[in-house]
Amino acid sequence: MALILRIRADGTQSYEPVVRYDSAQGRFFPVTIDLGSETDQVFLILFGTGIRHRLTLSGVRVNVGGPVGGVDLEVMYAGPQLQFEGVDQINVRMPRSLIGKGDANITLMVDGAILINQAYVVIK
Repeated sequence: MALILRIRADGTQSYEPVVRYDSAQGRFFPVTIDLGSETDQVFLILFGTGIRHRLTLSGVRVNVGGPVGGVDLEVMYAGPQLQFEGVDQINVRMPRSLIGKGDANITLMVDGAILINQAYVVIK
């Protein structure tokens, strides 16, 4: 599960989906992430389990695009998601250098262990 958090220059915050469900086809499809204007701050928020027990914040690594030519994202937070018991959350900043990336794999590693290696996003 994931969401986008967009913070505009005036401080307005909005959450945006990264997938949509097509009931006719019975499956999920990616929603293209638009990094917006230069004044927007865009964060990818990932949800999962097993993250709160990390040794250090620097031990959490999120890569978009793969090990060759991919981009390591700045991890801002990795720990418990405070609204849902047992769910963890990772907040990463989406840099403008990702504009035009298109389909991009996401890899999540915590203390050297791969937790996600089959997810992807679409970046406009």
